[in-house]
Amino acid sequence: MDAELIAALVEATVAGSAAMLLVLALRRPVRAALGASAAYALWLCVPMALLAVLLPRGADAAMALPVAWQIGPAVAVVASAQPQSGMDWQAMLASLWLVGALASALLLAWQQRRFRRALGLLRRREDGLYQSTTATAGLPAVTGVLRPRILLPADFERRYTAQEQDLVLQHERLHVRRGDLVANALAASLRCVFWFNPLLPPVLRRFRLDQELACDERVIARNPRARRPYGEAMLKTHFDELPLPLGCHWQAQHPIKERIDMLKRPTPSPLRWMATILLATGLTASVGYTAWAVQPGAGAVSTDGTGQFVIARQATYDGVTGGLLVQQVKAGEPAGAVMGTGSGQWATTVVATPGPQPGTTYLRFELKQGDPGALVAQPSVLVHDGEAGAIEHRDASGKIVYRLVFRVLPVSGTDGETQQRMRQLLAKGGVAGGGAVDEQPRADGTAAATASVEQRMPPPEYPVEAARQYIGGEVVLLATVGPDGVLRDIQVESATPEGVFEETSLAAARKWTYLPAMQGGRPIEGRVRIPITFESMPSGEEPEAGEVD
Repeated sequence: MDAELIAALVEATVAGSAAMLLVLALRRPVRAALGASAAYALWLCVPMALLAVLLPRGADAAMALPVAWQIGPAVAVVASAQPQSGMDWQAMLASLWLVGALASALLLAWQQRRFRRALGLLRRREDGLYQSTTATAGLPAVTGVLRPRILLPADFERRYTAQEQDLVLQHERLHVRRGDLVANALAASLRCVFWFNPLLPPVLRRFRLDQELACDERVIARNPRARRPYGEAMLKTHFDELPLPLGCHWQAQHPIKERIDMLKRPTPSPLRWMATILLATGLTASVGYTAWAVQPGAGAVSTDGTGQFVIARQATYDGVTGGLLVQQVKAGEPAGAVMGTGSGQWATTVVATPGPQPGTTYLRFELKQGDPGALVAQPSVLVHDGEAGAIEHRDASGKIVYRLVFRVLPVSGTDGETQQRMRQLLAKGGVAGGGAVDEQPRADGTAAATASVEQRMPPPEYPVEAARQYIGGEVVLLATVGPDGVLRDIQVESATPEGVFEETSLAAARKWTYLPAMQGGRPIEGRVRIPITFESMPSGEEPEAGEVD
């Protein structure tokens, strides 16, 4: 959860900052060409960009490997992981962000409360407005998101003429009708969530200025002959240093010069109003789509950005091995295969997406049995690119009734080059290595997997006496994979024959390391079943020097 939170904050910060920089670059030329309302409408790009990054870009990432599924040692094998030590930096960053967000929220709440207390006693007038009995600075203003209230200074009637009073009230009522209070509440929320972004404070100041300029422009458009009294009303207002996070001042710390200069500009024509609507709609939609399209999505990219995978797989069911199937598929899109007929039919669908670490791939399977097909399970496996992996399904007695072995390569370079690399891997060892449909390391020392896997997982030593008598068998181990990838609580689930291969299998397994299951971007503990096959050499063949004594 911590990793997902940090990733979401980073994506939203980048998208939001890009949108804010775009608006900062356009607001002045747009105001000069189309008016203050057009410049204010540009700010819609910011929430749209933030909303866009929250929308799903592609297929969901595969889940961690379920406990109930068995995988061979060649699946998700890595070199010995270094134990994690010290503080979890992701958790520390998440905690730091939460503290900052809460502190920012408390600061805004304190500022709002301080402004309200400075107003003193408020009395409700017959016209529905509220007037302070003592305060004069920072008023008129409008506050309240759900229940907006227009607040007037104690000397409202003495300070302004009747015409000026009407203009001021038009200004405040326009804030309410346009939803500026909701916009300011959203801005306050962004200030709390992105408190760490140094770009946000100056941006919010310019946002509030554009909001007031747009409101001034609309009032003057309705009262074109009242420019002078409107300006005089601005000059009569007493400045207030107290900020109002959830509200709108008639005249706070906004540059008075810019507001007076705006009064000198001609009122936008209907054609300009139409251009303003088209500009705001088009730019907002473009920014939102761009922010959504460029975010990384599951299945959207691979190691070289093609989003394609080559998957080789081969299935064995009821003792029958099917043919080799090689498919090139798009990341996040399902690829299916069917074996058998009737009740003996097995249908397998796989979806490939890039793994969390470079050189890894998530494979999400869906296994159905029979016709039309009953869902058996939906395992997910994390594998190293090019290395062998397998999933198995056992019946109630523990017998393997279905096994699928596979290799996967992300497309890198041309399609033909990737397919050629896959053919080379298959020529060296079939789908899973060793030429047979068997992903386990062979205990007689022959290469049952790729060389890199053998170095990471040295096979068990073949008991000398069993090798001399050409005794083969199988041991199935059940173990816990810790977050560091180390096997713990290793137990022998079954052994054939008994008392021959158990000790050497346990000794080897204690040296093995797995890539742990992932949840929320962090490694977690899981269970794994490890079948180990001991194959004796055919009668008449002598062991090579160094294999057995």
